[in-house]
Amino acid sequence: MNYSLNLLLTVCFLLASNVTYAQDISKPENSIRIASYNVALNRRGKGELEKELESGNSSQAKAIAEVIQIVRPDILLINELDYEGGKTAQLFLEKYLSVAQNKSKPMKYEFVFSGPVNTGVDSGLDYDNNGKTGEPNDALGFGYFPGQYGMAVYSNFPIDDKGVRTFQRFLWKDMPGALLPTKKDGSSYYSDQVVAQFRLSSKSHWDLPIKVGDKQLHFLVCHPTPPVFDGPEDKNGCRNHDEIRMWSDYVAGKSDYLYDDNGDKGGLKEGEHFVIAGDLNADPVDGDSREGAMEQLLKNKFVNGSVEPKSTGGKHWSEKQGGANRRHKGDPAMDTGDFNDGRVGNMRIDYVVPSKTLKILNSGVFWPKPDEKGASVAKRSDHRLVWIDFEK
Repeated sequence: MNYSLNLLLTVCFLLASNVTYAQDISKPENSIRIASYNVALNRRGKGELEKELESGNSSQAKAIAEVIQIVRPDILLINELDYEGGKTAQLFLEKYLSVAQNKSKPMKYEFVFSGPVNTGVDSGLDYDNNGKTGEPNDALGFGYFPGQYGMAVYSNFPIDDKGVRTFQRFLWKDMPGALLPTKKDGSSYYSDQVVAQFRLSSKSHWDLPIKVGDKQLHFLVCHPTPPVFDGPEDKNGCRNHDEIRMWSDYVAGKSDYLYDDNGDKGGLKEGEHFVIAGDLNADPVDGDSREGAMEQLLKNKFVNGSVEPKSTGGKHWSEKQGGANRRHKGDPAMDTGDFNDGRVGNMRIDYVVPSKTLKILNSGVFWPKPDEKGASVAKRSDHRLVWIDFEK
């Protein structure tokens, strides 16, 4: 089905359902919509999410699916979907995305990719220097069980499985100039034994080649650790910075040092199409991320950092919730995360960042005001879906 016809049918469907949205979510003709969404479908115990999704009655999963059905991305990254050997990604597709939610048109993605992550994988060492091992902070990425806070990608276009590159096992120490944390006296925060095995990616970094029309698009996805929950050594802030830096180097011809999980080295060639997506846990202006963490990516000469998705509700909620939001300097219309108003406030931390080779037609953050359609389901995660449309 061509995209003009698909758009017409979608509009007719919405009109027939008497559904209107104050924010313009219409998809331009001959465009591809690509999105990132932290859905907060993580649970404390292994197997809990699989069991919940299997029932087909998860109210949170239904709400998340409804948001996706409203925005209708062609390619979608999901963050914080517990990884259970691919089962949860498939269950979410079959029992929620493929089922009409509140009269929204189902999404029947043909291609799905999910894989293991570092969260919850026990390191066997004392990563947080508290004299104990085997705790969530001692995992290769913080987590209570392997696969917690996982990722999945859904696509209407073929994913080149043979061309996929994952960087789950790349060691932090192997990045030149790595910001490995130090103590006040300048010595390493981590022991030599920890440094020797410490992986950079707190979940994983994936390069998924996707065939879109006559283009090959590299969908570069990740979910860096939040730059908080640490001490004066700023170990999480350092790691967050370098997890973001990895993709910046990867697209800029500065990645000779990088090796993927198959041992192949290097990054993208100049001129290749790419989109970097994920909950990057770094606001360019506000919050506790390292200085320059997002600037290194948004100001990369191969990246179109001028694309700034916005919502109708971000400014409204920032003003209504007050608290820490009053101290923020960034444009609240670009916020994607709704956090504790007393300490943190709302942040722009979720991104879909295109290469300069792509022509961007539209973008947005799905965060309705309380009197707008979709406001109730948007609240079922502490993050908001962000998208861009590029010319096919």
